[in-house]
Amino acid sequence: MKHYKVTAISVGKPTILETEKGKVDTAFRKKKVDEPVYLGRFNFSGDLQADQQHHGGVDKAVCLYPARHYAHWETIYGRIFLYPSFGENLTVEDLDEKQAAIGDIYTLGEAEVQVTQPRQPCYKISRNHGIDDFPAKVMETGFTGFYLRVLKEGRVHPDDLLTLKKKDPEAVTIEEVNDVKYHDKNNRSKIKRILSVPALADSLRASLQGKL
Repeated sequence: MKHYKVTAISVGKPTILETEKGKVDTAFRKKKVDEPVYLGRFNFSGDLQADQQHHGGVDKAVCLYPARHYAHWETIYGRIFLYPSFGENLTVEDLDEKQAAIGDIYTLGEAEVQVTQPRQPCYKISRNHGIDDFPAKVMETGFTGFYLRVLKEGRVHPDDLLTLKKKDPEAVTIEEVNDVKYHDKNNRSKIKRILSVPALADSLRASLQGKL
């Protein structure tokens, strides 16, 4: 079994963020928790989404961002990014888009989670950090992070490890999905391969079916 260190568990509720380009209603600025927290079907306790049309729901209950990407962004933009600078719930070491596949199942404390789709970078990441090209850079690199659905609810401690329980047999990685989303957009064989995975998030499935 592979175990991954969780550097931070973070939660937050929507607030009005004052930016140079106006006000933004967002829960992007989350804070690390130091005590055990309950992970329910839709979110961690204390975590909510401002735009529930595009964020949250069963297929996007938890957002995971790889800790290793922080060094890349610090080099690109010449500044320090503290956890959780990407609005993620889980900051995890040694696990990224190249390894995680749609349908992979992990245990986290008492809970059990499953990979569903890449995270879609939006304008709020640029508003939060004051960097206009941030979403474009995220799409270009594929350093998006990804979403998890909760298969089993339970209590999670900040020191708990994320442990791989089962690899999906199709092994369609988040990196492969990002390639189709942002680069090789009209590759029918790649799209069909992604659609073959039962665990794929419903919204992304509908989008890719529309492409076909």
